Amino acid sequence: MSHRAPGWIVVAVLFLAVSSAAAVVAQAKREFSVTARKYSYAVSDSSTAEIRVHKDDMVTITFSAEDIPHSFTISDDHYRIDRRAEPRKPVTFRFLADKAGEFEIRCTLAADQKCKDMHAKLIVTAADR
Repeated sequence: MSHRAPGWIVVAVLFLAVSSAAAVVAQAKREFSVTARKYSYAVSDSSTAEIRVHKDDMVTITFSAEDIPHSFTISDDHYRIDRRAEPRKPVTFRFLADKAGEFEIRCTLAADQKCKDMHAKLIVTAADR
């Protein structure tokens, strides 16, 4: 006599497992709009130029420039992000925030010397949700 579970039970268990995993992943998605203008960055939903996320969040950034071309650059050995936006031509990119710490965001373009004074921060906390 076989002790196999009926097929519908196996399907139900797999469905619940996949649904639960999808719900966890959905909770970890974070989206930000970052605007560069006149030698500073502005981050949506923030009074400071900081992007705050939890470790293992999937982060989506829509980066735009209002006046001249600017870059969104993190030169850390781990993240190595370098995106450029032209005025009225935003770029969207994604990355997994899988390393905790504070990381400097800066403009590395030489269109204007003052661009090198632009700074913001990515802050990835390892705290539990």
